[in-house]
Amino acid sequence: MLGFVLKRTGDAILTAFLVFTFVFFAMRLLPGDPVVAMLGDRAGAETIANVRRSLGLDQPLLVQYGHFLRDLLHFDLGTSLINGASVGEMMARNLPYTIMLTLASTVVGIVIGLPLGVLSAMRAGKMTDHTTRVVSLFGSALPDFYVGVLFLLFFGLTLRWFPLLGGGSSPFDLYHLAMPAMALGMLKGFGFVRLTRTAVLDVAGRDFVRTARALGLPRRDVVWRHILRNAMIPISTHLSLSIVATLGGTIALELVFNRPGVGQLLVGAVTSRDYTLIQGGIVILSILVVFVNLITDLLYAVIDPRVRAG
Repeated sequence: MLGFVLKRTGDAILTAFLVFTFVFFAMRLLPGDPVVAMLGDRAGAETIANVRRSLGLDQPLLVQYGHFLRDLLHFDLGTSLINGASVGEMMARNLPYTIMLTLASTVVGIVIGLPLGVLSAMRAGKMTDHTTRVVSLFGSALPDFYVGVLFLLFFGLTLRWFPLLGGGSSPFDLYHLAMPAMALGMLKGFGFVRLTRTAVLDVAGRDFVRTARALGLPRRDVVWRHILRNAMIPISTHLSLSIVATLGGTIALELVFNRPGVGQLLVGAVTSRDYTLIQGGIVILSILVVFVNLITDLLYAVIDPRVRAG
C-alpha cells in the first residue's frame, strides 16, 4: 500500500509541475501588456519601462519562469497588478468560501442522488424508475445560474427563509451558505441519480449478487453490502469529477448570490486584466484539482484492493 501511495503522490507532483508550467507560459501568450493595463494608456514609455523592470518583466522568459517556480516553492503567488495586494492573501480570504460551497453542495448532491439512484435501480422498469429518470434528466439540463435565480426568488424573496446576498461573516456561516449549496447540490444530485442507477444495475446482474440472493440474505444486506459497495468505483469517479467541476463552476452562483469566492475574484481579475491574480488563482485551483484526484486514487485502493496492483 505504501508503494501505491508513493507512486500516486509522485504522479500528482509531476502533474502539478506540468500544470504550473503550462499556466506560466499560457499567461505570457495572452494579448495585451499587463503593465499598460495596470498604469493605463496615458502612462509614459519611461514609466512603463520602470514598472516592467521593477516587476521583472524585462528579463528573459526562462529567467521569469525560474523566479516563478522559486516563488511557488516559497508559497509566494506575487502581488496584484491592479491594487498591489498579495495574491496569496486575497486567495486565502476567498478560497474558503469556494471550498465550503463545493463541499456543502457535494454533500447535498450525495444525499439526494445516492438513495434515489439505488431506489431507481432496484425498481427498474417500474413507475418509480421512470419518474426518477425523467426528473433527473430534466434537472440536469437546467443551467446552474437559472436554478440559483429561482432559489433566490422563491426562498429569498418570497419565503424570506434565507438572506438574499453575501457570504456572511465567515465561510462557515451556514445561514448564508444554505441556499447556494442547495441550488448547486440539487443539480449535482440529478447527475448522481443517473450514475448510481447505472452502476447499481451493472453490479446487480453479476453472479455473486445472484448467489447472495439465493442464499437468502436480507434484501437490505444484498443492496448495501454487496451491490452498492462494488458500485462505488464508478460512483467515486463521478464524485471526483463533480468536485473538480464544482471548484471551477461556482462562478455563476457566486455572482448570482454575490458571494465571495475564487470564481468571483477571477472574474474581476479578467475584467481588469490583472494577470498576476489570474495566474495565482489558476495555480491554486489546479493544486486543488490535483489533490482531489490524488485522494480519489487512494480511495480506489481502499474500496478495491485490486487497484493497488495496477
